[in-house]
Formats: sequence, structure tokens, C-alpha cells
Amino acid sequence: MPNSASGLPRRTVLAAAAATAAVGLAGCSSSDSSSASSGTLTAGFDNEPITLDPALSAAISSDRNVLNLFFDALLRQREDGTFQPALASKWNESDSEITFTLRQGVKFHDGTACDAEAVVFNLRRIMNPATRSTKAAAFAHVAAVEAPDAKTVKIALKSPDPLLLTNLAHEAGMIASPAALKKHGADFARRPVGTGPFTFAQWRSKVQLTAKRNDAYWAKAADGSSLPKLDKVILRFVTEPKVLRAELSTGGVQLVRALPPEEYKQLSSNNQIVIKDWGVRRAYYVALNVTKGPFKDPEVRAAFARAIDRRAVGKAAAGGEYDIAPSFATPSDWFYDSSIAPLPLDPAKARSTLKDAGLRGNVPITIVARRRAPDPTIAELLQSQLTAAGFDPKADVLEFQTQLDRMKNREFDAALLVIDIPRLDPSLTFDPYFTSAGPNNWSGLNDHALDALLERAAETGDRPARKKAYTDAQRRIIDNNYWIFLHQAKSPLIHSSKLTGIQLDVDGQWRLAEARLGA
Repeated sequence: MPNSASGLPRRTVLAAAAATAAVGLAGCSSSDSSSASSGTLTAGFDNEPITLDPALSAAISSDRNVLNLFFDALLRQREDGTFQPALASKWNESDSEITFTLRQGVKFHDGTACDAEAVVFNLRRIMNPATRSTKAAAFAHVAAVEAPDAKTVKIALKSPDPLLLTNLAHEAGMIASPAALKKHGADFARRPVGTGPFTFAQWRSKVQLTAKRNDAYWAKAADGSSLPKLDKVILRFVTEPKVLRAELSTGGVQLVRALPPEEYKQLSSNNQIVIKDWGVRRAYYVALNVTKGPFKDPEVRAAFARAIDRRAVGKAAAGGEYDIAPSFATPSDWFYDSSIAPLPLDPAKARSTLKDAGLRGNVPITIVARRRAPDPTIAELLQSQLTAAGFDPKADVLEFQTQLDRMKNREFDAALLVIDIPRLDPSLTFDPYFTSAGPNNWSGLNDHALDALLERAAETGDRPARKKAYTDAQRRIIDNNYWIFLHQAKSPLIHSSKLTGIQLDVDGQWRLAEARLGA
């Protein structure tokens, strides 16, 4: 029997699905619930979305916090790798086909039916090259999607795909209203219509986004009561961590997406604030543009790697609340390999490497960073370290959208960014950034050997074979210095003690259907 993406036999996965099909849908993990409910939850959010169309979303580390308000996927994935029903009540899987039976009676927020035709429309839309979906790679093995009847969806496969269920449990499997997509066109990105626990109310750019309770939500709590428990969710877009900390302390917000350690450590003695480490880390990295400029030369990339003191960066940006790892893998990940190591800190060697590359004097480079703490602090420290190694760095500290535009157009030499890890499957971590066609291939990589390694890792359910492929892929990334991985800052769940019932996806992103605000 072939294995699932988690390494568990498909028989185990399907048995788990059958066992949960008849009960209300619970989250992957949660804080304690309370009997009190209702009210308006105000959350401080540091990463305003670019789009609320799941098919186009690219901010993997933050957007699903918001998308989970409005959309449901076909299924969900637990922390142990098994799957549970969502819009699909059950499914049967083979190497050549997956058949989903849909939950009956589910309506989109606009009142239209979430039936097989709607699901097929969504999946085909992602597969259509004209859509330019950031999730298209999820369906690389799909030959056809059909709806034999109103409650059945059949996905025919070109070849076995052990990762398809994992992808369908994330954005690729989120189902939007076809009627709303057709009606609003490009404006759908700011007027989302799904089947989720909340309906879209308002989006004021750079200010806040408001969602209201979906009174017709299909899912029920474990005790059979209606969901969601909250009347309204307001996401306030605040990029300054000090402001977020102050707002949480005074009750202006009851939940924050992320705070750097220097801020949340100041809340540790406040018994009105809950700080819980779920194992999520914020992995900071520098992507180097290999398509043009100085970093097209691998020797110059090596000089950059030797110039960076990762522990000094971690200490400045995260105090003692960080880990050092050679890539996006954490020590608890099954694809982690301690033998992989970046080039050691050696500014003198970096300077001589530049000289050997024919670059005498200071080498001008531009680093693009986001205007949000601690990124400017990191950029400033990188400037100092790089200057000592023979570079002449300039830091452009930008608004997030401007930074992304620069990166997409490859108008940079080095780019400082962060993603949240771990994700349940490493394909969701590595493929978007390091495959040649990846939507977040900021560096402009066109490394066919790396593509082959990542493809090999994604096409098998055999855990040892996958680990070897991901180890080889990580080693190739490090050996070529495509990216410089900095530190992994701890990123606990932080909220008011009055807020309970928060559920988390496997990678730490919020689900608020069962969240409650007490007195």
C-alpha cells in the first residue's frame, strides 16, 4: 500500500477520515475552551494581505490566518499527518484517482450551493495557466477533474501524487463561490466569498479588515452548538511591534499574529496575557539575486556567506529567543540533517574571495528589507558585517508591497525576508522558493539539478527516500549559497487570557470558529 505525504499508510489516513466524518469538525490543536462566548475579537496583524483570493495568495506565512475566516478547504490535516473531513465528508484514494464525496447542504456566503460543480470550477481555475495561480504546482500530477453528480468530485491522476491531499488541505483546496468570482473578477481579491465561519464586511487599506459571523455556517462544535462563537473579527493592520505590545497590554487588541522576542518578553509577567510556544519559528533569510549583478558569480555569493555572523544577528534581533539551523528545517523536523553547514564566519576570507573574483575595492550591493521590526535592525547589522568584508552595502527599507514588487521584478541584489516554520510537509516549505517555476523564487534560480531533487522528494511517499532527496536539496542550496539562512526566532501564540478556543493549523495559523471572549 503506498504511503501518504506524512509517511502514514493510506489505509490509516482513510480510516481516520471515516472515524471523524460524522462529527463536528475540530481544529488541529487548540487552547482551552470556556463557556462564555460572543463579542468582537480585535487582532493586531502585522502583515496586511495583498489578496484574499486563495488561488493567488503568495504570503504563505500569514495569509491563511485571514483566509481561514472566509474559506474552507476540502479537508484538513492534523499534526500527526492524518486528514479529517471539511467540505468533503469522505474520500477514496488510489494511485490513479481520488474521489471526494461532498458535504451536503453547504452554501457560499452569497447563498449559492457549494456543490461538485463549484469545486470543479475552483480546481480547474487553479490549473488554468491563464489564472496564473500561485497554487498551480499543487495539481502538476492531475490529468482531469470531473463532477459525475452534484455531490461527487473525481480527480484523475497522471501519476501517483502522495502530496495531493496535503495540498488540498491548504489554499489549493479552498473553495470560493464561482458566482462571486465571475461577478467581481479581479475585485474578488478584496471581496472574498467562501463557505467559512465569517463573512466579509469591510477592508480599509492600511487600517483594518472586518469579518462578521456567518449565521449559516455548516460546521458545529463538538457539543453540537453553532459556530462561530464570535460575532465579529477585526484585524487591525499594525506593523510597529511596540504599538502591538502596548495595545495587547491595554486590551486594544486581544490577539497578535507575531511579536519579536524583545517585545513579548516584556509581557511575561502579565497574568492577563497568555504566551505559549507551539514550536513555530520565524526563519529569517537573505535571498541573493543570481540572475544579474554581483551575485550571479558564485564566488561573490560565497563571500557574502562568509561575511555574516548569524549568531550576532539572532542576538540583536531576538535576544536569546532563537535557534540556529542551516536551512528552513528545524531540529525536530524529520528532514533535518545536522551535517549540513553553511560557510563559517570569516570576513578576511570573504575579502580575499572578492579580490580573487576580480572585485577590488568595495563592492556595491543593495539590500531590500521591510519597514517592520526587527527587519531594519537586521539590515543595519548586515550592512556593518558586509562592509567589514569588502562590500559597499546600501539598505532600502520599504513597505511590504513595494519590497515584494522589487523582488518579483528582481530589482535588488539581496533581499531580507522571513517565513514561519515548520510546515507539515517540506514541499510546502521548499518548492515555492527553490524550484525554477516556484511563485516565490525570488533569486531567479534555474537549477535543473535542484528541481530534480525537489521533484523526486515530492513524488514518493517513502520517508527515507524523501529525507535523502531533501537533504541533498538543502546541501545544494547551501553549497551554492543561493540563500543565506540567518536565525529562527521563537514565535509563540500570544493573546489575552480572556480569549479561549483558538485553534491552530499544523503550521500555527489561526482558526477562530471556536474562539470565545470571556469577561
